[in-house]
Amino acid sequence: MLKERESLEGSPATPDECAGCGGRIQDRYYLLAVDRQWHGSCLRCCECRLPLDSELTCFSRDGNIYCKEDYYRMFCVKRCARCGNGITANELVMRARDMVYHLTCFTCVACGSLLSKGDVFGMRDGLVYCRPHYDSACMDDYCEDDVNRVYRCQEMHRESDSPSQFYNGGPSHKGRPRKRKLGSPEDLQVQTMRMASTAL
Repeated sequence: MLKERESLEGSPATPDECAGCGGRIQDRYYLLAVDRQWHGSCLRCCECRLPLDSELTCFSRDGNIYCKEDYYRMFCVKRCARCGNGITANELVMRARDMVYHLTCFTCVACGSLLSKGDVFGMRDGLVYCRPHYDSACMDDYCEDDVNRVYRCQEMHRESDSPSQFYNGGPSHKGRPRKRKLGSPEDLQVQTMRMASTAL
């Protein structure tokens, strides 16, 4: 924040010490960041030395000043795969494969429709598609000239000739549903014990 030095009752303002260089600030204007005063040229990121006098934001941690890029790179848990901004530990996110997205960024790259928990979507070349656009994208190129695309198409048609589906929720089960037959109470106890041991 750019501040003008104020004087008391017409007398010149007393110079203050710059938090960056330690020298006296005698300029009419100075920067105020993290409750400390800075020369315009002294407010810099402690990592990359980017001047922050013209930036809208700067970040502070343990007394050090950071630009947005370095702060997110060093202190944020992850970056959103769509917008590239940092994701803090207390934000709700959507996950697809090994990528993490802000809730508002988890949209189809073709139509922009917001995808939410339980929606079926596909991924291709690291991009998220809603089901109709994923289907049309694969139909358009048949995936024959690129090894990665062939692999995705094989995976795509493995389950009941439908595209590779990634559910944003519980696991999907392949094949026919299991049916359990229990006869006596002893069978019920054995079955319950088996289920409990396999759940661990």
